[in-house]
Amino acid sequence: MAFANWMRIERVSDSGEAEIGGRRIYILPTRYGVIYATLLFLMLLGAVNYGNNPAHLLTFLLAGLGSNAIHLTWRNLRGLRLHCEGAGPIFAGEDARFVINLDADGRERPAIQLGFDEEALSLVDVPGDRTRVRRLRVADLPRGLHAPGRLVVSTRYPLGLFRAWCYVDCEQPILVYPRPGPRWLPPGGTGEQIAGETEGSGNEDFVGLRGYHPGDQPSRIDWKSYARNRGLNTRLFSGLAAAPVWIDWRHAPGDDTETRLSALARAVIDADGQGRSYGLITPARTIPPGSGQGHRHQCLRHLALYGTTDA
Repeated sequence: MAFANWMRIERVSDSGEAEIGGRRIYILPTRYGVIYATLLFLMLLGAVNYGNNPAHLLTFLLAGLGSNAIHLTWRNLRGLRLHCEGAGPIFAGEDARFVINLDADGRERPAIQLGFDEEALSLVDVPGDRTRVRRLRVADLPRGLHAPGRLVVSTRYPLGLFRAWCYVDCEQPILVYPRPGPRWLPPGGTGEQIAGETEGSGNEDFVGLRGYHPGDQPSRIDWKSYARNRGLNTRLFSGLAAAPVWIDWRHAPGDDTETRLSALARAVIDADGQGRSYGLITPARTIPPGSGQGHRHQCLRHLALYGTTDA
């Protein structure tokens, strides 16, 4: 809606929570409401013209019903609590799923519609005794960090004669990684073996266990000791280890920035899937070799924000 830019917007707190206040709700008749009002007006003209008291009674009874629907529609939104949890990172071309928790605050709220696109709102009934979780689709996001936009929360309950709505500004950004390109092999990615740089980092003989450290490869976790309630431990091996892979901007295939970023993203995914230690080199930054989900996210985030002010 073009005039929505000057309307009052409910903003979420730092924790992602918002409560819809009565002064933030706007209400207008739907097309059925306009038809309903027109019929009431024609009924009133007929009742006055013929001096028919039962017709007057029916007209004013229906008018009172419509007036009460205004309050009920507005009341269905007032006090509704939302918690915007945001969406996890995605790759360009995928649909983000923005998670929102709705709390009715002890009163059942039927037929709540919400979404970032007013043409494709999601309908949900929020019970009064528990929280309802909704995942909203956000599509067509390019590489980078994106605000999801203005969340529209509306309802036409109970009669569909009026539409009440409110705008909520969700500030949790959505991180979009580059779209992975075709597979390619960075220099040194063929699995060369070197002496383990740290004790127990080889691939040959088992030498013992140590406590789990964040970033350890899942394949090296000793699940048997974990099943025996001995804690989460990592298996150590002696001998040779695979050499770290350097994923370098200069070696990536492609003539433009986006193609190279896609190629680098593919190399990061492949190296992580193979359990290899890998580092990333771009003109803006060098990320030392590492492994694990945290390192994967660090590399892909850098590629997602490459060339932006958030990088």
